[in-house]
Amino acid sequence: MTFALENVTVHLGKHVALNGVSAKFAPGRVTAVLGPNGAGKTTLARVLAGLTPVQSGSVLLDANPVSSLPDRIRAQRIGYLAQSISPVWHVTARELINLGRLPYLGRLARFAGADRDAVEQAMAATDTRHLSDRTIDAMSGGERARVQIARVLAGQPDWIIADEPLANLDPPHQRDVLNLLSAAANGGTGVIIILHQINAAARIADDVVILRDGKIISNGPRVTSLTAQTLEAAFDMPFDQNTVGKAHLFTPA
Repeated sequence: MTFALENVTVHLGKHVALNGVSAKFAPGRVTAVLGPNGAGKTTLARVLAGLTPVQSGSVLLDANPVSSLPDRIRAQRIGYLAQSISPVWHVTARELINLGRLPYLGRLARFAGADRDAVEQAMAATDTRHLSDRTIDAMSGGERARVQIARVLAGQPDWIIADEPLANLDPPHQRDVLNLLSAAANGGTGVIIILHQINAAARIADDVVILRDGKIISNGPRVTSLTAQTLEAAFDMPFDQNTVGKAHLFTPA
């Protein structure tokens, strides 16, 4: 399985959000996408998910243009976690997680055994069974984050694209979300995660893409792509790089 951007350019009105971007993503690995505000991170996520059209270039999933895939097939292959928003749904956790199976159901189809099994496995993996009958609008931010990941996992996608999944979460819940996404990658799923938290990327990522002004300025394995030098080039400020155990930590200098 392969996922790639080839010389992709995207215009949002008069703004060039992505400018000739090329990158390849590997299954079973976590790719963190970093960069300052306005760098094009969310646009990149939406392009990969087939939600934002490109003006030029190609978005390829197993050598097939994502735009050519039927919506149902694309939704089966790619699970998308949008940026966190305030909940407005008065639905239970189970009802929301069940939505992850919609790409596999026909217009009149009902849940089958395989659908129920997928939902139960997703709830077990995310420790959300005890939330089954709780409504989303009555949950904490960390609980909602786990339920949303369970929804994506229930769809058993080949790829998960998560846009700022740590936003508005405290450190313990950030850790839980990172662990869930890392576990998905360990199971063979390709995970592409948009982050502002540099040290979270240093912890979880196998590969790192760094954007600035709609262009990729660093792309590759974390140890070579995520450095004090590449961060300085992205953010226009110096960084100190330290090692604690096996982890690299970055702090503004």
